[in-house]
Amino acid sequence: MPLPSLTLTFRSLLLLLAAVTSVVLSARTQLALPDLVLPVVVAGALWVGPSRGAILGLVGGWLVDLMPPGSAVLGTAALLYAAAGLVAGAGRREGQTPFGWIATVGASAAVVVTTGRLAVAALTGAPVQWPVVGVELLLTVLLCAVLVPVLVRCEQRLARGRG
Repeated sequence: MPLPSLTLTFRSLLLLLAAVTSVVLSARTQLALPDLVLPVVVAGALWVGPSRGAILGLVGGWLVDLMPPGSAVLGTAALLYAAAGLVAGAGRREGQTPFGWIATVGASAAVVVTTGRLAVAALTGAPVQWPVVGVELLLTVLLCAVLVPVLVRCEQRLARGRG
């Protein structure tokens, strides 16, 4: 049985680390926090394309669903992150990708996840704190703009080292 690739291992560890860090930080502070899992999903999706990006998002969403406190409706985070991975993967470009494009793709994925969470809140009757939602969205977009180019470069280097 072949060993998993270095990039797959790297991506999996990053997803797990991001999910655990999100849980730890949210338990220790009441401040609005960015989504730490989404930049990993966006970077991976930009590297592998829409179909595998959706699978990566699904796995990241399952981690978010299963980490405490979890989702109000089990499986919604998995579907939302799968949609975000699909959107981000559709933004894949061959060759050098400009920073503005990466920021736009990250913002689009963040809007997909936030809109989905708002729809779930509306359907379940959960209260929505609009200022917190806005701050979290802004922080997530900024984190994607900063972190995704770094993660894509790491994946490129790992892929080059394999060949």
